Amino acid sequence: MAQQTKRALKVIGMVTAVAAYLLGHPAAAGDGSSTVDRFADYWTGLFSNERQVRLNSDRLMPDYPELVRSDRDHRVYRLAASSLGEVVLFLEETKHSAPDIAHRQRVMTIDWVETSQEIRVNQLFFKTGPAYDRKLLNPETVAAMDADQFDHIARCDLFFTWDEALRRFEGGMRKQQCTYQHKVSGPVYAEFDMILDQHRMMYRDRSIKQTDGSIRGEIDGFSWLIFDRLSKDPVLANGDRISREELMRRMPASGSMEGTWLGEFTRVDAEGKVLEKFPTKIVASYLPDGHEYDFHQLNIYRPGMPDERTIESFGKWDIDRLHFFNERLEGWSKDLDIDESGLTSAFTMKFRDGSDVIVSEIISRSPSDPNKRMRATQYIKDGEVLRRTMIREVRVTE
Repeated sequence: MAQQTKRALKVIGMVTAVAAYLLGHPAAAGDGSSTVDRFADYWTGLFSNERQVRLNSDRLMPDYPELVRSDRDHRVYRLAASSLGEVVLFLEETKHSAPDIAHRQRVMTIDWVETSQEIRVNQLFFKTGPAYDRKLLNPETVAAMDADQFDHIARCDLFFTWDEALRRFEGGMRKQQCTYQHKVSGPVYAEFDMILDQHRMMYRDRSIKQTDGSIRGEIDGFSWLIFDRLSKDPVLANGDRISREELMRRMPASGSMEGTWLGEFTRVDAEGKVLEKFPTKIVASYLPDGHEYDFHQLNIYRPGMPDERTIESFGKWDIDRLHFFNERLEGWSKDLDIDESGLTSAFTMKFRDGSDVIVSEIISRSPSDPNKRMRATQYIKDGEVLRRTMIREVRVTE
């Protein structure tokens, strides 16, 4: 039965490929096998749309139903499943509101269609169990399954081409081909469009009534879901939400300031009068995957002096910023996107003792020398500046 299913998939693939060629679909660049491997590599890993949801939630506008507000994790595993195909992916998408249930779950085999120069994604649906909101499955269990444990609906397969200018794959279902009978709406067809690049995946999924062309159902209104890659591995150790590699890519200004910095703190009062000056040593690092925290920093005030003091800070990534704390302060760090040079980041902090003092800090690196940076800190209470600190530093070790 398994071999018959595989042969049927190949025949259907050839027929669809010829049809695609006649329809004039744009070609993908490069060798077929390498293009398939690139596609599978781009789609394998852990993705989340949490940044899109946060942006929508932060907007000062009515709660329009079209705005995406449902957090989802999108995990894709590459399986060694020769009984199913040469390149096989296993997809599980969960909602943060129900993390123990796979809202979407399917297996996909990926082929290269030579005649039309396209990637074909054969969607294999599990024969047993519900179509949605399924029990989570171990990837090794799925890899051991045979083809006769799945249903394959060829008209619902996905086709992708490579856009060299934008360095991404684009595609989806053939228009008005994936048809089925809905028990309430009657005959409908599914629409699925998707864009995939090295760092993100976007898709739109909806069904259309054939009787009048209206939308029967759609995920989160009519918006595209935008998933950012959190890691190349579908599951990270120690419950991490993001890999060090991705975190450093998202925070280039902060990430580029790892190392040991020597400098001088100058504290002034609200009128600018110098209160004190003293030497400092800062040691900052983003930690490898699997650690309890993503970030660690040591602030050593007056190093080597009798009144030397050390403050240890820890940080954890939270969607689009770094949450950090030490014995005195707790707050957020974020790169300033409006600085096109990528050399500026900002901190906002509060004292953990419950006082109403707000601390804000800007860190800027020198455009001509990446080993020099300047920091300016303000301590504010009830709208009044209490004091300021200016810091000049030089990095002595990477």
